[in-house]
Parts: sequence; C-alpha cells; structure tokens
Amino acid sequence: MERRRMKHPNPLMLVRIAQGDAYGMGVEYIKPEHEPLRAQALRFEAYGQHPVHRLRPGQYTDDTQMSIAVSEVLLGAASADHYLGDERPFAEAFVRCFKRDPRDGYARGFQSVLESVTDGSSLLRKIDPASDKNGAAMRAVPIGVLDRTDEVIMVATRQAKITHDTPGGTLAATRVALMSHYALWEEGPFSELPAWLGKLGFGWDAWDGRPVEPPDVGMKTAAAVCTLCMEQPTLLKIAETAIRWGGDVDTVLAIAWGIASARMREPLPEFFDASLENGAYGRDFLRDLGSKLMGTFDGH
Repeated sequence: MERRRMKHPNPLMLVRIAQGDAYGMGVEYIKPEHEPLRAQALRFEAYGQHPVHRLRPGQYTDDTQMSIAVSEVLLGAASADHYLGDERPFAEAFVRCFKRDPRDGYARGFQSVLESVTDGSSLLRKIDPASDKNGAAMRAVPIGVLDRTDEVIMVATRQAKITHDTPGGTLAATRVALMSHYALWEEGPFSELPAWLGKLGFGWDAWDGRPVEPPDVGMKTAAAVCTLCMEQPTLLKIAETAIRWGGDVDTVLAIAWGIASARMREPLPEFFDASLENGAYGRDFLRDLGSKLMGTFDGH
C-alpha cells in the first residue's frame, strides 16, 4: 500500500524543541524577585541563566532529552518493523538516554528513579505512574510523524502510561501528539486545529493567559500549546506570549515550537542556533535526528 506524504515535513523539529526548551528554562516558574529575567527574555538577545537551576544558558532540559528517547524508539521500530503497542521500548529509551547524558532538569522524584535503575524493566517496576503533570506530553511531539491518527493515539497513550497513567496525564500527551500530527500531515491552517481535534473526540479548552502551573498542569499545557499555535503567527510571538504567561515556560515553549515550526519557518535571531549546546547530543545531533525522523516516516 502506498504511504501518505507529509504536507509539511519538519526536519528541524528536535532543534526547535531544544531551542524552545533551553530558552524557556531561563524563566520557568520564576519568583517575583526575579521578574527582571522575564523582561530580559522578551528582548530575545541570548539564552538566560535561571536563578536556581544549574543548567547553563543554551542547555536543554528533560523535555528535549525525553523527546530524543521517543524519537529513537520510533526510528528503531520503523527500521525493524516492530509494533509500538508496548511500553518497554520507551522505558528502555528513557533510561538509556539519561544514563548516556545525565543532566538536571527532571522532576526530582523521577530523576532519582532514573539514577537508581539500570534498565527499562527496573524503571517499570519502580516508577509510580500516578502523575497528572506534563512529563508525558512534553515528549509526545515526535509521535506526530506517524501517518495514522489511530496509531498516534495508541503510541501516545502507551508511552504516557509509564509515568503519567492518569486521565489528565495521558490525555494531555495524546492531544500534543495529535496536534503534531496535524501540523505535519494535514492541509488545514492552525485555526482549524480545535475543530479537527474535536472530530477525533479530543476537544480542547482555550487557555486564558494565566501562568501554566499545577494542579492539572498536563491538561493546562496542552490547552496553552493549542491556543498559542492557533492564535500566534510566528515562533517569536509564540515565545513572547508563553513567557508573559509564565509558569512552566520551557515545556510549553518546547512543545509549541516543536509543533508550530512545521508551518512557521521564519529566521530566528542567530544566537538560537549559535549558542544552543552542541556536544554529543546537541544541535548537530538533533538536526540529524529530526532529518532521520522525517525521512523515515514521510512516504516515498
């Protein structure tokens, strides 16, 4: 059977996720005494240093590392014609990606589990998946490369259940994966995204501009991302709005840029590329990984 062709293939998906992640990290959950950092970020001159986090400007967080893990599972399954209805490949990838490139930025509880386990099986035994936060949603953007919405829903749910086996946690991940699929595969503009999600039974809630923060931060993140993609015309306008909203800015911006960059391709200030980390799993690695994803899943 002839495979579908993507309408908007996005080889920069992982790079944009990392850039949004690293930029938003500098102002995520900042306290009132650090408010000048928000004004600095809104100038779009350089990556910023968070007042508490140890990650340096231009380094990405768990949002990008877990997106890498999901991308590698998708590529491995495609090359070996594996079925993606099992949690184990994702659990293995989460542990592998963290062990080969340990970094701060994870939720403390999850990071302590990753530090203590040796493989995916031990992760599945040790993890408590009763979270409704946005950890499963933050890594779901690459799942949009799958060309069938039923597969997108199944895979998004499977990977979410490892860590976020709650209605809010899994639904947020599924909405993000479907938004990504829409950006890559569908013809319609982002203004039609809510109606398209509604037809699939995954209707959305418009975000009202409050900080994106707990409780129910997974669902709030998905709503914020959909609102940003639908209402803002450029990547920098998305970033400006997310920064002004506040809260979990790095996750909102990583997801929104990963999705929106399939359609919004304006040049960004030079520092976004030049100052993004470029070690073994940095900018060049992410660019190559995104190209492989698009080349593998775009029909020929």
